[in-house]
Amino acid sequence: MAGKKLGKKVKLFLIIPFLLLLHLHAADINSTLVAAGKPLYTGLLKKFQQSDTHNEQILLQEALLQKLISFPQTPSEKQQTFSLPKDEKEAKHLFLVWFVLLDKESKLQQQQSSIQDKMETLKNQIKSIQSKDTALLTYQLQYALYAKNDKLTEKQIKLLENLQQQIETILFQIPKTLMLNQQTLFMVHHDTLNKLAIEEKKLKTLQIKKERLDLLGNTEELDAFTKKLYKEKEHYRQISHDQLSTDFLIFCDALQKKDQSAFKWEHNILQQKMDDTQNDALKELLKKMEREYLGMMHTLGSTTVQQVEDTAHSFWSLLSNPLFEINNTPVSIWKLITVLIIFIFGFLLGGLFKHTVLKPKEGESEINSDEASSRMLLSNIGYYLILIIAFFSALKVLGLNLSSLAVVAGALSVGIGFGLQNIVSNFVSGLILMFERSIKIGDYIQLNETLRGRVTDIRMRSTTIKTNANIDVIIPNQNFIQNNVVNWTMEDNIRRFEIPFGVKYGTNPQQVIDVILKALKESGFTDIYTSRTRYPHVVMTEMGDSSINFELFVWVIGKGILYPKRTTSRFLILIYNALNAHNIEIPFPQRDLHIRSIEEGISFVTVEGNKTEERT
Repeated sequence: MAGKKLGKKVKLFLIIPFLLLLHLHAADINSTLVAAGKPLYTGLLKKFQQSDTHNEQILLQEALLQKLISFPQTPSEKQQTFSLPKDEKEAKHLFLVWFVLLDKESKLQQQQSSIQDKMETLKNQIKSIQSKDTALLTYQLQYALYAKNDKLTEKQIKLLENLQQQIETILFQIPKTLMLNQQTLFMVHHDTLNKLAIEEKKLKTLQIKKERLDLLGNTEELDAFTKKLYKEKEHYRQISHDQLSTDFLIFCDALQKKDQSAFKWEHNILQQKMDDTQNDALKELLKKMEREYLGMMHTLGSTTVQQVEDTAHSFWSLLSNPLFEINNTPVSIWKLITVLIIFIFGFLLGGLFKHTVLKPKEGESEINSDEASSRMLLSNIGYYLILIIAFFSALKVLGLNLSSLAVVAGALSVGIGFGLQNIVSNFVSGLILMFERSIKIGDYIQLNETLRGRVTDIRMRSTTIKTNANIDVIIPNQNFIQNNVVNWTMEDNIRRFEIPFGVKYGTNPQQVIDVILKALKESGFTDIYTSRTRYPHVVMTEMGDSSINFELFVWVIGKGILYPKRTTSRFLILIYNALNAHNIEIPFPQRDLHIRSIEEGISFVTVEGNKTEERT
């Protein structure tokens, strides 16, 4: 026995110098320290304690060695055995034990992940540190402590997994071995739901009160209240666990009776608040039990339906989650999609209404000007009214308070004053044109000497006219209100044309008048309008430099007035042919030259009638 102790001491004294030597010449993970037991750590600790050096690094290394010496070798959890439950109470307790073990396993896995991250960080630090650095041994001891903690955590996780597997086997047998009272279970289920609702309201009230105490800064009262809040949370957790275990027994009862409602209770169980590890394990257990008691086909069918429902629920959650807020009102993707649909529907409905109103009735070949204008007015008003309704409906869907539009209107008034005044002016002018009806669809209007045409459309902002060259001109509405506009067809489609012409001096004016009126009467023009006050006549306007000037006044009705150049050309041709037929000369500009004296030797020609005579 004494020999064994002596051998251990010799071995210890041989290892310690080796470790110190390794520490001085290599900066890598010391696997000997990681795998060592209490004797090695105890020896190192005694060596440091006997040393005269006691700086911060030595003290830290001693603390780490003490941790390693006292570190447990086995998990705190003990191996247990579980038996089949005899009643519902034991079944609930067994299920909750399994559920708690899941929670412990989840926390241990998180703890292990954190430890492994720290080990990786320390490993990188050890590789980067110089081998003679006094801090290297501190890092090596700390790494050894983390490595032992990682192994212990791994053992604890495996132990918990074994316990869970044992309980799962028993839970799997509950529908076969335990007679369950469905009525009692349903009563407990509804009772726990009511308790949860009450506790949830109580927790929210307590949380609000705690926030008020935080603002007051009363530490003593806040600490007492925090303890009370913790107790209430624990109470809420117990009720929640009671509901979970009750729903599980109802699920088992449905499996016992081979009832399809088991799938509904599975969904209810998985909807309760739990972390991902618990949810996945519970889901796997429930699916195994369904396949065992209800068969593979039923389970797969239910799984497919449930997956569709879960996908739809997840998709809806994505759409309904708020993206941002407007005036403390959350706005989600679904609200934005709804607003877009409302606007699209509004534009389509408005366009359909406009098309329906403007469409000619069956058998109606042409619409008169007044009716066309009325239809255009009605279609535009209806179109914009539908858009306004769609706009306010979209605001309502977004949840915006319409009374807050007063603020928006105030901001818009400033914007209008600076940059939108022309747009608003055109909009108001369009309303005036629509209701005043000074310009209608089909009217032939003239804005200046070069711009005239037929009105084809009147909108809120602009009016479109089509010239005789088939060019569409879009004119802002305010031009029709602020400037002079000639409307050739406002009241009727009758217009007086004034056709100027001239004849040579010496012609009898009355003969000219009679010839022109006779030619006009015999022309066969069907668009010449004659009434008691409106009739064709010719007047002499002036005695010009080279001609006697006349003007034909003739009233034209119908479409001819829309083509003034064409109509004027027609009457000029008529006048020319009539004068030519009666040998009435149409003059050209002439000048008389009076010569007072002529130098000798210059000859000139004089013309008298048909005789030409040369003189010198």
